[in-house]
Amino acid sequence: MNNKNRLDELATGGENEKIPMWRKLGFSAFQMSNIMMTLVTTWLMYYYTTFLKVPIVTVTLMFTTAKIIGTIVTPIYGYFSDRLYQTKFGRKHGRRKSMFLIGIPLKAITYIVMWIPGLTTPFYFIFFMLYFLVTPMLSTSQLTLTSEMSESSGQRAQLVGFNQAGSAIAGIFGSLFIAWIFKLCGQNNLKSFVIAAIIYDIIGTIMLIIFYNSVYERPVDESTILENNKLVLWERLVNIFWNFFSAIKNRSYWTYVLMWQSEELFRTIRGDINTYFIIFVLLLTPSDVAVSTSVGFFFGILFLLFFMWLQSKTNGMLSYRIGAWAGIAVFLFIGCLAIFRPAHLSLWWIVAMIALNFGITGVVNSSQYIFTFIPDIDEMVTSKRREGEFAGINTTLDTVLDSLFTLIVGVVLQVTGFKPGAKIQSATTVNALMILYIAVPICLLLLGIAFSYICKLNVENHTIILNEIKRLRNGGSMREVTPKTKKVVEDLTGFKYENCWGNNDVMNYRKK
Repeated sequence: MNNKNRLDELATGGENEKIPMWRKLGFSAFQMSNIMMTLVTTWLMYYYTTFLKVPIVTVTLMFTTAKIIGTIVTPIYGYFSDRLYQTKFGRKHGRRKSMFLIGIPLKAITYIVMWIPGLTTPFYFIFFMLYFLVTPMLSTSQLTLTSEMSESSGQRAQLVGFNQAGSAIAGIFGSLFIAWIFKLCGQNNLKSFVIAAIIYDIIGTIMLIIFYNSVYERPVDESTILENNKLVLWERLVNIFWNFFSAIKNRSYWTYVLMWQSEELFRTIRGDINTYFIIFVLLLTPSDVAVSTSVGFFFGILFLLFFMWLQSKTNGMLSYRIGAWAGIAVFLFIGCLAIFRPAHLSLWWIVAMIALNFGITGVVNSSQYIFTFIPDIDEMVTSKRREGEFAGINTTLDTVLDSLFTLIVGVVLQVTGFKPGAKIQSATTVNALMILYIAVPICLLLLGIAFSYICKLNVENHTIILNEIKRLRNGGSMREVTPKTKKVVEDLTGFKYENCWGNNDVMNYRKK
């Protein structure tokens, strides 16, 4: 197959073409592969502190350090992914898909090693570091493809929906399967977790391969060739971090980040201590953790259909606000469960998880959908397609803040007297878990609602941006812009119109 045909195969689709259903299903396989991460976020900290008797502050410090090291390379992944069409390897395999060719086998190996019992703490740290070095290589590349596979906001909304559906399916399977393993091998048996990790690793790797064979990306053109001049090493390093930090100049991006991180951090904190809250505050069993999680995810798929419909009728912000207010109501309800402990508590807990997944589905669907517009706003600023840059920034911000909050949670629990391996915790620790699980998420969701009124990115404004980009791509003059379009461009980018379309230093620190 010659190079031109290979590129045509990599870059099918376009602005007005409908993405085939099999590709949408294949796109969701990436999130299905996250059954691997479901086991990590739900059980790994519990596994280490309970079975391996590692102090919780050591575990959280180890997790945090490994994640932060991973974030150092994340902007590099995004930067080089954007520029891989300038290499023979990238032209052969795709600037995004090349990253998966490298990352999939590495992730499969490093994942399983994290669950091997009897190793020393430094050994766990090394493979934690490797795992969190590889994971953003894949997640950064995947984030780019919603924008790359179509310019249609409707098609992008469907990809976001399938992405969330894949995540929900992974959550259902991941939670029910571990419950089945508990039933077969015992929930207090170390081998249960090791067996689950092996099976999850195999399934997750298969899902990543399906994803790889289902997606396509933008072709080689003027917008995807970001540099024509070779840079020496020090210039390249400076340019990597200049591109990273200068992207924050994009007004739509930083207003989106405030809204996105509000919902992301509340889910991080809840995820970190969900198992502890259920076992030590509500005094339920590990099986209740698995069942409630899986039931919540199942209903999440149904809620997703509602929010996909709502998204098509509105502009994304309404979905976020509905989801956030629903989440606040549920956390207040959970507080009542913890304080009053009604009869049939496990049943009430499942009801709460179903309701909470309605809120989570709303805020996540909205945030993911709005993010697909960001590369288009950036193209208006730079005249180039830099999906990888923003995917890298997102992954970096997510990992840094996630790590910071995980460390804070660990320190708070350690200070309040958390005892690894204990069946019951002190009243001080229980109260700390209640504050972290209920009060903090409510505050973050309230902030997210406030930030959603600041972010002005919606379908109508995005369409105006796309039309202006198309006009300029086809040789239109910047002098012929309409007053309405000029205002929208300036409002969304934060730049004067005359300083857009590459007339700035966003991509090159030496450009004046």
